[in-house]
Amino acid sequence: MNITKSTGASMIKYFHNQVLLKMEKLLVSYLVRQARRNMAVDTRSVKGYAHELYAAVSRKMGITEPKPFNASSGWLQRFKKRNKITNINIGAEEASADRVAARQYPPFLREIMEEGQYTDDQVFNMDESGLFWKKLPSKTFVVKNASKIRGRKLQKERITVLFTTNASGTCKLKLSVIHTARKPHAYKSMDMTKLNVHWLTACKAWMFSTLSLSWFDDCFIPDVKKFCEQQNVPFKILLLLDNAPGHSLLLLDRHPNVKVVFLPPNTTSMLQPMDQELICNVKAAFSTKKFKLLKGYTNTREQLRNLSDTTTDSKSEDDEDQQLAEQQVLLKQFWRIFNIKKAVDFLVEAWNQLSVATVRHAWRHVLQGIPAIRQSQSVTGEVQTVAVAVDLAREAAQSVTAAGFSETTNDDILEVIRDPDVTTDEMVDDDDVSEEAGGASSQEERCLSHSNVRDAIECIEKVKLLLSDDPDANRYEIFTTQLLQTMEPYFKVYHDNINTSRQQSITEFFARNPPQPAQASDSDRGRDSDDDFEGFVREALTSVDDSDGDSPEGQ
Repeated sequence: MNITKSTGASMIKYFHNQVLLKMEKLLVSYLVRQARRNMAVDTRSVKGYAHELYAAVSRKMGITEPKPFNASSGWLQRFKKRNKITNINIGAEEASADRVAARQYPPFLREIMEEGQYTDDQVFNMDESGLFWKKLPSKTFVVKNASKIRGRKLQKERITVLFTTNASGTCKLKLSVIHTARKPHAYKSMDMTKLNVHWLTACKAWMFSTLSLSWFDDCFIPDVKKFCEQQNVPFKILLLLDNAPGHSLLLLDRHPNVKVVFLPPNTTSMLQPMDQELICNVKAAFSTKKFKLLKGYTNTREQLRNLSDTTTDSKSEDDEDQQLAEQQVLLKQFWRIFNIKKAVDFLVEAWNQLSVATVRHAWRHVLQGIPAIRQSQSVTGEVQTVAVAVDLAREAAQSVTAAGFSETTNDDILEVIRDPDVTTDEMVDDDDVSEEAGGASSQEERCLSHSNVRDAIECIEKVKLLLSDDPDANRYEIFTTQLLQTMEPYFKVYHDNINTSRQQSITEFFARNPPQPAQASDSDRGRDSDDDFEGFVREALTSVDDSDGDSPEGQ
């Protein structure tokens, strides 16, 4: 190498900033999370979050003086280019609800309903929401000691719930639950097709486009058809969905009797019926039931007997410490036995307790201006407000005799039932937990096989072939270019797999093809082995000398 190296060349080494690399990895996860929630992010918030995340990673890695990082516009452009971020909405201005589109949508929906002659019984809306079913207020003992728990944190036990109801409130469809396991241990002796919910499975318990098609075919269509038959309503349905990435566009013409209409972007908080108090009401009622069960478990006879043994005068600090320790033990025991089945049962009860008046009240914005000609006129029950539901959950939490629960406020309840933006420290901790929990076995289970990558590339080629007849050549060229850029990392994986399979080591080759002993011919059986070897060497040297045309004779 020293001989062949040019004298003018110089050795260049790049020392990558490890803090920056990990920060960008976590930032990509944050942007994907926001996209799944159908939340647009502006450039200013991305820069600010990246700056906070950089500081959090530095603290986690024990670096007191990290390299300066300003989160400049140039860095953001290079970051987007490096990570192929083309389908995530990052705007130059602050992302906010589109109030103009929200005002224009009700007249548009009114025209669709009048043209198709849809009644309130035939108009449905579905929305999904994440639920941390084991989450507790941040002031409690379990949360404060969560950092000491190895493996997956109890607070992060998450499911996604699909809520669906019609505009009249006469039909609340069976809930659909997305879980990471096909059959959790709590349902080991039960038939998963006969539960009180529809059970769906996804790797991270998130909704994605393929799963939305399965929900539509296997859950929504059968339940709605059954409702129409029972209520003698024509099977002609109008389904409203938001434009989240997890809702496939193939739903538009999936069924001849179901018309799917997507809400405008960034209007969920103003138009989405399920997002107007319904989901929040159900989650608050779920929390109330959870805290009541926790109260009943911690207030056992043994606990009451221990409390009665110590009088007020003779009560010492040791007794208080012992009482606190007993409460912590009871709380830990409860958290072990509180499984997903009990959580789903509470969720179904809270969903069934929603009144018709509450459902009709949630549809008031999107149905604004629609004539009052309805197939179902009767409205029973009172409107269940979120404020009242949160107050009930707070009172149930404060009644739990364990450390921290008596200090619960309404803000703590809202923090529990909502799916808030994760903080930078939580993202760093979650990433460390996932790396710790995801050992070698989990990496092997989730290994991307060569055949899967090859099948994906074949599907891409089929897509290009199907759209090759597009009369707009410019549109087709832009699509194929962006498609190939998006698939470039998987193309590299495919070629690396091929090169790895071709370049086998000598040990692997002989392990699969062990050498066989040579079989001597009949004419050579009498020849001595040493003479045979000397003859082989002599013939080899002679053939080499004869093949070398540049060597002088006699050498």
